[in-house]
Amino acid sequence: LLLSLLTPASARIIPIIAKDMAFDPEIANAAVGDILEFHFLPRNHSVAMGDFDSPCLPAKTGGFFSGFLPAATGENAQTFRVTINDTSPHVFYCTQGDHCARGMVGVVNADSGMLEKYRCGASSTAEAVSPAVVFGGVLAPNGAATTSCETSTTS
Repeated sequence: LLLSLLTPASARIIPIIAKDMAFDPEIANAAVGDILEFHFLPRNHSVAMGDFDSPCLPAKTGGFFSGFLPAATGENAQTFRVTINDTSPHVFYCTQGDHCARGMVGVVNADSGMLEKYRCGASSTAEAVSPAVVFGGVLAPNGAATTSCETSTTS
């Protein structure tokens, strides 16, 4: 048993897609060391950690914020990676305008009841609050991003 406590678990990368007005998946389960990797599809989205008792507001302590990562087509050229440091339940939301109020929220290590309670509270907010700066994660190149450049070959 002691050996298993000293051996680090293999970190998983858990992709979460911000598209339309939702995160997919909206419920993620993560272990310590796992990485949430947020991908941003068309529109102008962001992701911030909040508190369950204060919908659409940044977490009072700790947390993260990606900044706004717009995409006209395909995916934004960057992802936002957050390393999980504990297995407590956490909530995240899109800080763009009314996206949170319209249900663009998700949870980590929480159940659907906690998600729905947060979503219900969020529906009565006018506009989400964005932190002032990017923090709590890393912006990284997106290997899945599409570009508008095309190459042509001649014969």
